[in-house]
Amino acid sequence: TMPLPNVGRESHSFLHHIVQNYDELADWTVFSQASAPSWGYLIGNSDNGHLNDKVSFEDYLRPFPNGRDSKFVMTASSEFPSGAQASRLGIVKQGLPQEGSDLCPQQGADGWTDWWFTP
Repeated sequence: TMPLPNVGRESHSFLHHIVQNYDELADWTVFSQASAPSWGYLIGNSDNGHLNDKVSFEDYLRPFPNGRDSKFVMTASSEFPSGAQASRLGIVKQGLPQEGSDLCPQQGADGWTDWWFTP
């Protein structure tokens, strides 16, 4: 463990690790916040874990899933310059039969909420 100055958010620590260990990075590295994430993203709910339905934290810990070199599941989309956002349906509602753990929703545009904006 190496203490770092508190100069930003977790991204500073992640980038610091990559830069300082670039030539010796493990084949598979997972960066996470303080606790393992869980399902959901509901405004005003401190138990949000930012994971899509049918995706677990363990999915990210399994190196090279299905021969891929990374694991990433899109859960939000933003439009600029307005700042409007759409959320993947699986992050706001559990148990949707068509939801999966793929990069994007299997049902395309129908797998997202309407655009919303909170100034």
